[in-house]
Amino acid sequence: MRKKIGVIINYLYEGYQLKVLSGILNTARNYNTDVLVFVVGNLNSDIENIQRNKIYKLITSKNVDGLIILGLVLGYNIPKEKIIQFYKNFVDIPTVSIGIKVKDFPSIITDNSRGSINLLNHLIKDHKYKNFAFVTGPLNNDEAKERYEIFLRVMEENHMEVSSDYIYYGDFSKISGINAIKAFLDERKLKLPDVIVFSNDIMAIGGIEELKRRNIKIPEEIAITGFDNIEESYSITPSLTTVDQPLYKLGETALETCLSLTLGEKTREDVILPTKLIIRESCGHKEGTVNIYSPEKEKVKNISEIRKLKKDFLELLEKDLKDKKNYQLPSEIYDFFFTSLFENNQVFLKKIYEYLEKEEPETIEELKEITSSLYLFVQTYLEEDLKKTAENLILTAEKIIKTYSEKLLRYERFKINEETELLGYVGSDLLSSFRMEDILERISIRLPELNINTFYLISTDENLEKRKLIFARLKDRIVQEEISFNSNEIIPQKLYPKERTTLIIKPLYFQESFFGYIVLEYGPKRGVIYEILRSQISAAIQGAKLFEELNQLAITDPLTKLPNRRYIEAEFQKEIERSKRYSSPLSVMVLDLDNFKIINDTFGHQYGDEVLKKIAENLRKYCRKVDIVGRFGGDEFVIILPETNLEKSIKVADKIIKNLEKMNITLPNGEKVYISVSIGIASYPETTKDPEKLLSLADTAMYNAKKLGGKQYSVASF
Repeated sequence: MRKKIGVIINYLYEGYQLKVLSGILNTARNYNTDVLVFVVGNLNSDIENIQRNKIYKLITSKNVDGLIILGLVLGYNIPKEKIIQFYKNFVDIPTVSIGIKVKDFPSIITDNSRGSINLLNHLIKDHKYKNFAFVTGPLNNDEAKERYEIFLRVMEENHMEVSSDYIYYGDFSKISGINAIKAFLDERKLKLPDVIVFSNDIMAIGGIEELKRRNIKIPEEIAITGFDNIEESYSITPSLTTVDQPLYKLGETALETCLSLTLGEKTREDVILPTKLIIRESCGHKEGTVNIYSPEKEKVKNISEIRKLKKDFLELLEKDLKDKKNYQLPSEIYDFFFTSLFENNQVFLKKIYEYLEKEEPETIEELKEITSSLYLFVQTYLEEDLKKTAENLILTAEKIIKTYSEKLLRYERFKINEETELLGYVGSDLLSSFRMEDILERISIRLPELNINTFYLISTDENLEKRKLIFARLKDRIVQEEISFNSNEIIPQKLYPKERTTLIIKPLYFQESFFGYIVLEYGPKRGVIYEILRSQISAAIQGAKLFEELNQLAITDPLTKLPNRRYIEAEFQKEIERSKRYSSPLSVMVLDLDNFKIINDTFGHQYGDEVLKKIAENLRKYCRKVDIVGRFGGDEFVIILPETNLEKSIKVADKIIKNLEKMNITLPNGEKVYISVSIGIASYPETTKDPEKLLSLADTAMYNAKKLGGKQYSVASF
């Protein structure tokens, strides 16, 4: 039986989360493991996060075999102790922590120090930058705090003073990167520093965009660096110099560790992965032309000497290569480069083509780094003639990589535009109707267009104890019946996918109204799509609920909660048409309370209203579910009896009269009164051949019953 691993992650539209998640999902595929991704909020107490975090209650040892928690992103602005306390909710599930060290839980974390120090030394020693600004992350976050402390320490070691004006306290969000630039330039009126070091890529990208908006050139006028090496860092212009946090490797290692725990295997308490400096354009370099200090070496002049260097070169790279998610890729490529150089063939370029045909952003980025490393090797060790041959080979490879990179980027833009257009259609479709049936139908049509072929819509109470499937679309069928299911299940077990799957689980809510959750097959790779869908579907459900409430108000008597005259008359017309079409009988009763005016006049309308509510409650009990019981106005009620002839309607009237006689009302003065009614009955086809006249004939018959002394029924004359 396939293992199910749960993943707790906050918003899906951040680069850090998505890259870690890609490592988890790809590794799960290799191990034939299902992944259930619970997309929640931060551990804050505002209404938005309270609503999102309700789906934590779904997670139990009955529905997941193991759990991975991205603890680092769950609470940027809350005490670490609160995050650790959160982990204790899952002590009965084999659990792995990513990004934050938690006692008694295996933790997969990164060594921030090496990459941070290398970045700062590169800026100081290679670029000779003197004036620094720094944008922190939230300082109650361990990684953010460590990066800031390393920055201060390196500045001190190099005898460089940084004024507090050039420090901005951010929160790892893109908006805080934008606000940092505004604070430096607008609020504090500072002179542009040589470089701004951001604590993560998301903030750095926000800073770059704000500087571009102001027509400040990067890196000509100011250099920018980040941290994390998210996908956007190498697609933005200029490409972002950063520190590579092995995010994919974090996810990969976490999944493997979690699977080991589920099998009862012993695992390491903590796994610490190294970080690495990634030099790109934003710090002042052009990619592929990085010059890193190395001692002067004698240049080699012939191929035989390069053969000796090859072994030394690969040994130097070995430790770095082992840090990568795919050791085979870089080691093979380096080997093919030397083969092409020695034998003057095209095997290196052919292999570049082969890897690029996979069209994976991670592969393209790795190939860029490889050609950069080879360029450094050539510049350091080869004499001019040999260097020229090697440079031509590298240059051709870089052109191939660039062409494929641009092709992939164009395709990505096309997909983004296509998905954005489809999301627009989904939004407009959902807003075009307030009927729940229409909303579900349109969701089932539109989501497959986004490559989401399976989804489940679940309604729950606030505590997620009562769960009911409202609608499901599976690959081979649509399930429209409502199915209540066990609170230990996330979806009904009989509808769980038979093939290996990844499911995204998101809460459905609108402000303070919580509806339940939606379970979506993982299709599109852009996480923001799922967030937009969650928002669109939640808003549509809220609209349908409000419409239903307004509709009910329009057709419901506010006092008795019975259907009002408007509803009765509309339903009466429907029953007439049905009766004519199928030649079926139809009866109508009009009821009026006897001597009700005396109760109102003696004890007031408020007491009279209570009497009317009790009468309405009892009338509902005495009628079938298919009968329509309503208040016509004042103390007059109407009952429509579909497919009921005169004989049966008389029995119903007789039962109502007798039962109401048993109901006594205690008056405010202590006296007890007994309620009686006068009922008029009209039936089609016994008392009239024209069903349109049933209501008026029953009303006339009711007045006849009153004239005869009340407390009885009267049948309309033919």
